[in-house]
Amino acid sequence: MITKKKLKEEIITYDVINYIEEDGTHIEYVEVTLADRIIDVYMDTREVNIGLLVNKILEDNLYIEE
Repeated sequence: MITKKKLKEEIITYDVINYIEEDGTHIEYVEVTLADRIIDVYMDTREVNIGLLVNKILEDNLYIEE
């Protein structure tokens, strides 16, 4: 299992994505780029930082080790 510290070190960049679909649904998430994968983290994008991203990734089991 990956640790918070190791996951923080693996994050290269992140982009906040906000858009409205054709049916009017508001979509917001953070696209996190790691060395070997990209993870979409669906979360409130008003406040985003590395610590919150790491906690949400681990909390939602979005990082699956190969």
